[in-house]
Amino acid sequence: MKRLAFVFLIIGMSAVYAVSPAVRIKDISHILEARENQIMGFGLVVGLRNTGDSQQTGFTKQAMTNLLSKMGVAPQLDFRSRNVAAVMVTANLTPFAKVGQKMDVTVSSMGDATSLAGGTLLFTPLAGTDSEIYATAQGNVVIGQDPIATNLPPIRRSQSTAGRISGGALIEKEVPVSLADKGYISIVLDNPDFTTAVRVAEAIAKVGFDANAVDAATVQVPVLGGGDAVAVISRIENIKITPDTAAKVVINERTGTIVIGDNVTISEAAVTSGSINVTIGSVRIYSESDLEERASSLRSDATAQIKRPEEGRLVGIPASARLMDLIRALNAVKASPQDLISILQALKKTGALKADLEVI
Repeated sequence: MKRLAFVFLIIGMSAVYAVSPAVRIKDISHILEARENQIMGFGLVVGLRNTGDSQQTGFTKQAMTNLLSKMGVAPQLDFRSRNVAAVMVTANLTPFAKVGQKMDVTVSSMGDATSLAGGTLLFTPLAGTDSEIYATAQGNVVIGQDPIATNLPPIRRSQSTAGRISGGALIEKEVPVSLADKGYISIVLDNPDFTTAVRVAEAIAKVGFDANAVDAATVQVPVLGGGDAVAVISRIENIKITPDTAAKVVINERTGTIVIGDNVTISEAAVTSGSINVTIGSVRIYSESDLEERASSLRSDATAQIKRPEEGRLVGIPASARLMDLIRALNAVKASPQDLISILQALKKTGALKADLEVI
């Protein structure tokens, strides 16, 4: 009679949590009063090699007509050219950017152009949400296309209808930034968390500044004036804290990628997935294929034992309630990503996985 293969895993309920590394406050937050602003504009890319918009894209012809009219040139009614493409130009205006500084812009096709490679963006004003012009853009569009892209299948070719112009925008107007008009500065966490916000406020208070955690994302620090605000921010941003993290597991089923965060634990459960059987907790194991072996009861402090038919070897791990120990044990017997994903989803379904399971 063929012996049935079993995979046994016993994990105790005690866990030793790893200490997360301390990070600077500036690496996990930003100052609310010093924020970026998005600007955009409509422009034309010329100099294309018959890869621009076709005659079906009416706004490209209209834009060319308006441009030539402003330059004193009367365009012909039957103007036809595929060397021009209508594009949208976008950029992020950083705080404290000064007049005359340059920044990068992204150029994206609006019509049916097949490629912007080799094109030149004409003078394009970039406006904000208030319709004020904050920058102007112009320059050669860089696609970054693979030189062998023409020999590759379409799915592997680089995107050629969008590109960038490094330093292609010139700032014409500054966005005023007032750090201390309200009498305080607001430190906003990139990943809102109540525990982390309290830790930030406590760490700031230890260096001599009053700080108040307003909510899970905001910590307010009173300041006297603009110069004082700069000095306060300089000291605060270099304070190190240990941020708290939520228990979370992220799965990408298309690529078989599994990312496990800190504080993820599991409780007693039993899962079968294909040729892998996983048992978590103190259980009684029976082998129906081996009549000579009697049923044995495993102790609650027993180590995990895993056996797979193809490998035929046992792997032991210490008693623990950490999910990472389960993953290490399954990796030791070369479990496929699909096996891991199936087991994690089953554990979450039964409530044994104490974490948020996100499938992307």
